[in-house]
Amino acid sequence: MGEDEENPNQIYITTDVVEEILVRLPLKSILRFKTVSREWRSLMESRRFADRRMSVPKNRKFLAVGNQAQSRFQGDEEIEMVYLECNEATRPSLTCDGVVCIPEPNWVSVLNPSTREFLRFCSGPFHYENDMSTEVWWSEFNINSAMGFGKDEVTGKYKVVSMLFDHNHYQIIDVDIGQWRKLVPPPYKVDTRRKSACVKGSIYWLDLFRIYNILAFDLHTEEFRDVQVLPPLFHSAAARIVNLDDRLAIADICMMKPGWNLEIWIMDAQEQTWCMTYSITLAHRFIPMHGRVIEEWSTMFTPLAVSKKGSLFFYDTKKRLFKYDPETDFLCCLSSDICVISPFVENLVCLHPGCVPKTRPPRGCRNGRSCLNQVPGSRISKQIKLQIPNILLTSTLVSLICFGYSYRYRT
Repeated sequence: MGEDEENPNQIYITTDVVEEILVRLPLKSILRFKTVSREWRSLMESRRFADRRMSVPKNRKFLAVGNQAQSRFQGDEEIEMVYLECNEATRPSLTCDGVVCIPEPNWVSVLNPSTREFLRFCSGPFHYENDMSTEVWWSEFNINSAMGFGKDEVTGKYKVVSMLFDHNHYQIIDVDIGQWRKLVPPPYKVDTRRKSACVKGSIYWLDLFRIYNILAFDLHTEEFRDVQVLPPLFHSAAARIVNLDDRLAIADICMMKPGWNLEIWIMDAQEQTWCMTYSITLAHRFIPMHGRVIEEWSTMFTPLAVSKKGSLFFYDTKKRLFKYDPETDFLCCLSSDICVISPFVENLVCLHPGCVPKTRPPRGCRNGRSCLNQVPGSRISKQIKLQIPNILLTSTLVSLICFGYSYRYRT
């Protein structure tokens, strides 16, 4: 008598069905289920699983500095807040798909808040200058090296780019390998203080102080190129280049028009045209503040994301988070004391360095990997809402595991 005849009630579940269930579980459940078996751990740490997990529809999330207990703002009906509490988070940073890159003195830190993995790489000869205003500490870099961070869309690898123009030193590092490599010099210099943006496998830098340029770098071919078509900006020092929902965008303050406007230009995928998607009048809304007059030239705005309902979220260097409805032209301040880092997605990618660089690092600087919870003063907190579908799905999966069920497609 065969095994199927001995167990007529036994049902078989294929790996595809298990993956379909796992990919929809809450993050905390996924992290726990990694310990079930090596097979499950390998599945949930694969690039395919991480990409599928990010594509599952979820509420908008923003990453901010601090912790949930001390923050007065926990989100609204369209967004949720995730708070990152660690010493490194108080520095300017770059983000891509929920992974955070923080340049520091003597090294670069890369961390994944979702998996709590934390890496450090010796950065070489760039340093910090201590003359940055505390008002814009998370908005502008205070180093003499132009930094870039993003993901190679072909290989899925995360890379860090450093351009030290004063010393003609240009390098790139694969986060999963941990070895810096030299780059061919870019065609021109860019402003080292401005943050770059990664969009669909390319990093973009905006430079307005010398000649109005946008420098691009392909993370797969590792080649620089010049963006030929530029939007007609006001050329203010407040201009910011960002990734706005997977499209390259520039936010600029225009003071020539009546009312002091925030203009947001978005580029098409072929880098052929720019469109001014938003023009938000700010003058009569923000000038009065606590009995003072805001210095318009010193306020910089950074777009974050557009919600499913079409609301635009952005923040400024006064630690304020705003929500704008383009249909009604209604603008509200959601929080007047919050340090937003970037949009946030739960990313299960593992940041395993394949090797340690052969070059000897400076004293006190060491490459390494650790858990974010092991970093002194580090913690990530999140507003957790009860989600019945997720709970039922988790319970169903646990039941299937306990009783050893599996499913076999019938032909």
